[in-house]
Amino acid sequence: NGGLFLLQFALQDKLEHVFALWPLQWAERFPFVPVWQLVSYGFLHSTSDVFHLLYNLLGIYFFGSMLEGLVGSRRYLAWYLAAVALGGVVQLAAGLASQANGYTLGASGGVLFLIAACATLRPDTLVIFILFPMQLRTLALILVGVDVFRLLVGSGGTAYLVHLAGAAMGFSAVRLHWIWIDPLEKLEEQRAAAVQRGAEDDARRLDQLLEQIHERGIGSLSKSEKAFLKRMSSRK
Repeated sequence: NGGLFLLQFALQDKLEHVFALWPLQWAERFPFVPVWQLVSYGFLHSTSDVFHLLYNLLGIYFFGSMLEGLVGSRRYLAWYLAAVALGGVVQLAAGLASQANGYTLGASGGVLFLIAACATLRPDTLVIFILFPMQLRTLALILVGVDVFRLLVGSGGTAYLVHLAGAAMGFSAVRLHWIWIDPLEKLEEQRAAAVQRGAEDDARRLDQLLEQIHERGIGSLSKSEKAFLKRMSSRK
């Protein structure tokens, strides 16, 4: 986030036209839509307000570190990106429905995801909000409540739907135990099982060929069967 902020500043915000979330671009370019914007918007921040970046970095540092320690690095990264994408989908749908001409950027939806997930996992954890000690669940409820209020009164300039989508995913992912799903772990298990099945198939075929050699001699083997034996021999 910090690196891209510096790049945005150096390029005078030219990255925003490509990587911020622009509902109008989706409408104009359909069906060749800029799908990457659903995630890339969450790594850009307003260069005119450094506190936009600072607050999000602080949230990621404290609550991201906490969540990573609880669920592991891969789950943390996968679910953080999923929360950013969900916020993008919700904001995109709202932008298309209202035919908005603006764009969305910032990691706030991901940060609200982190806070809500941590608050659901460890609700009684004591945190200091500005100067006031409070339970983590209280902080999460305050932040969500403020976003709901601002959304209802129509306070512009902030994508509150992105915030609320992130918070909803954080709460749901923990309560429904999705947070413990590691997609890469499943892929690794499937790959290991496939390797094991392949080794067992090779062992059965080797036994069959050795029995064939014993009964009819090595001359009875086809070219592919001899190549298989050579491959198995070099493997061992």
